[in-house]
Amino acid sequence: MTRTRPNPDTSGQRRRRRHNEDVGKTRQGEEMSEDVAPARVAGVIGLGSMGMGVALSLLRAGFRVIGCDGEAAKCMSLVTHGGEAAGSPAELGRHVERVIVLVATADQVEQVLFGPDGIAATLPKGAIVVQSATVPASFAADVGRRLAALGLLMLDAPVSGGPVKAAEGRMTIMASGPDEAFERAEDLLAAASGTLHRVGAEHGQGSVVKTINQLLAGVHIAASAEAMAFGIRAGVDPQRIYDVITSSAGNSWMFENRVPHILNGDYSPHSAVDIFVKDLGIVTDSARRMTFPTPLASTALQMFTMAASAGLGREDDAAVIKIFERLAGITLPKAGNPTEG
Repeated sequence: MTRTRPNPDTSGQRRRRRHNEDVGKTRQGEEMSEDVAPARVAGVIGLGSMGMGVALSLLRAGFRVIGCDGEAAKCMSLVTHGGEAAGSPAELGRHVERVIVLVATADQVEQVLFGPDGIAATLPKGAIVVQSATVPASFAADVGRRLAALGLLMLDAPVSGGPVKAAEGRMTIMASGPDEAFERAEDLLAAASGTLHRVGAEHGQGSVVKTINQLLAGVHIAASAEAMAFGIRAGVDPQRIYDVITSSAGNSWMFENRVPHILNGDYSPHSAVDIFVKDLGIVTDSARRMTFPTPLASTALQMFTMAASAGLGREDDAAVIKIFERLAGITLPKAGNPTEG
């Protein structure tokens, strides 16, 4: 989801009106209906690859789903799949009592919840926010306190599994929060996830576990890129490297999942380089506040930052290997020119 739009000017007001007119309709082009019991209505803010997957999983589970995103095309895509769309988070809050937030950054969470068009001001008392964006644990705890002051429940519920598992309703959710919040969101979480881990009763604990996951994921991707680049520089066929490592002790989920992107020369983003610049930044910032050393995560962060600074930020995170094209003069497999099998 794009960031909340800037302070309004005349042209901005026209754009917002057009956006609201485009997306504030049901799949039949009518006003959003109110004939479904609130318990079976769910809002989703952020219709990127993860959020859209969650929205589609909820639709398959029989929910009435109302989505919201700063990009009208994403909203209309949800409509074509049988969902509905709201023109702003504030409008969405007038139609739902339960909402999942799956945007990209803490700044976006802040805007969609508490900004000028934020949903927190329009949700009814007792409504629940399932906050699933990857954010610092301290930020998640603060959001929980601010929502509670408004009479709203929250689950700190980051997710893992990528777009494929999101679309299949098989994500892993690592959630923390009060029992009442889990009870209110139980069917939502069941529809969206293959595995739900209750990691604590305090907001922030879910985000701590997600930070650990991202530390490992980022280090594994960076290590996989380094290993493949090393092998290519040594003259070993990259497909042979993959075949051997995936049946050996050096394998990892990330190696097995990301290296095919390298072999196929396809860096269409599933999870972008920029995401790991952000997430490993959360790791190192959190560790610094704890006076805790993170030598591996810090090195991986530098590798992703090098890739982003070279203009690769929006490519798939496997594109971190491209820094070795410049550093070591290796030649990577190209799209449409598969390596020897």
